[in-house]
Amino acid sequence: MSIGKYVTNPGVLGAALGAASTAKRTAGMRRDWRRLLVWGVWLAGLALAVASVAMQEQDDDFDSARKARK
Repeated sequence: MSIGKYVTNPGVLGAALGAASTAKRTAGMRRDWRRLLVWGVWLAGLALAVASVAMQEQDDDFDSARKARK
């Protein structure tokens, strides 16, 4: 597992940089469940970006196998 493919992926970079805007947004919020919800949504977006990079190789293999059958 190479970390380079995650660090250079624009989706992962964008999701990670979204932490700055999330921090700015939550700085003025009251400390209640809504603040945790905003951070949870950001974390879910980051997890989806990382998962998409992890599954990209399998998607490419599936796509090439599907094209070979046609």
